[in-house]
Amino acid sequence: MKYLIYGAGTIGITYGWLLSQNHEIDLLVKPEHYEELSAGVILSIKDLRKKASSYESVTFYPSCVTEVTDHYDGILVTVNRCQLAGVLPRLSELTEYTKYFAFMQNNWNIQAEIEAYLSADQYLIAFPSSTGGGRDEAGLKVILFDEAVRLGGKCRTGLGDIQTALNQSGIRTVFDKNIFDWMKVHYLQQSITAGAVLESGDYGSFASDYRAVKKVVKAFREGIGVCRMQGVDTNKTFPAGLFKLPTFVAAHIMQNMFLEANTREMVENHMKKGLPEWAAGYQEILNAGTCCGLPMTVWRSYDEAVEKYCLEQTLKC
Repeated sequence: MKYLIYGAGTIGITYGWLLSQNHEIDLLVKPEHYEELSAGVILSIKDLRKKASSYESVTFYPSCVTEVTDHYDGILVTVNRCQLAGVLPRLSELTEYTKYFAFMQNNWNIQAEIEAYLSADQYLIAFPSSTGGGRDEAGLKVILFDEAVRLGGKCRTGLGDIQTALNQSGIRTVFDKNIFDWMKVHYLQQSITAGAVLESGDYGSFASDYRAVKKVVKAFREGIGVCRMQGVDTNKTFPAGLFKLPTFVAAHIMQNMFLEANTREMVENHMKKGLPEWAAGYQEILNAGTCCGLPMTVWRSYDEAVEKYCLEQTLKC
């Protein structure tokens, strides 16, 4: 099978490398990055599927293209949430070059955004639960978790195809008929984590502070309220049920998760480049709650830290 990776970030390169072991893969890159990426990308991989406890360095030599001219069995869209609006008009022009599009990103309102350009039978969701990490000047540092890629959508042909391709490459999959509801609830976690980390100063300070984690639990509950206002059945959507527990119980469970070594590594690596995306998610959910008439009192309490960070990022540009 032949696939195009549309988005040469951590997720795109990692899944490109994984799929290339069994399939023909092209990586769409900007012309100015063609020579650099074609010469090879070094990935530091900790493969928890194999019970690895350390990172192994591998070099991926992608087949890079700067424009789409071939036909593909599928195009895997791996741009981040903030980039999606900019690429959707172009994707709508590429329907003749592929059987379907598979979107691999976290997104609060992904269904409405995509279906402004593509019909429901032209795309699917393939949430990359099995991969986490980030990149800096030294390269990509990625953890492969023993988690299934979460599939969903109405593109039956594409769902069967991508499931087979991922399974052949050693990646488990699971189908979620309520994928869009699940993504809304899941999106809350990274978005509120941005506020908490920025308020505390860094991830370690946040995760080790029980009071800070307890505050996140309260803010998360407000986010769940936004989900309900938007029609999400949170009684059936993991992990919303966790937040029905007493606050101190939910906070201890969340803190243990935040302090788990691999989770901490993954988040800290991702935030090297991905924190702006999480901060945008924080504001996106706050705006959605405000539009629903919800006070968002705890969620809003992170505003000062998030706005300061966003201003600093603007001044850097």
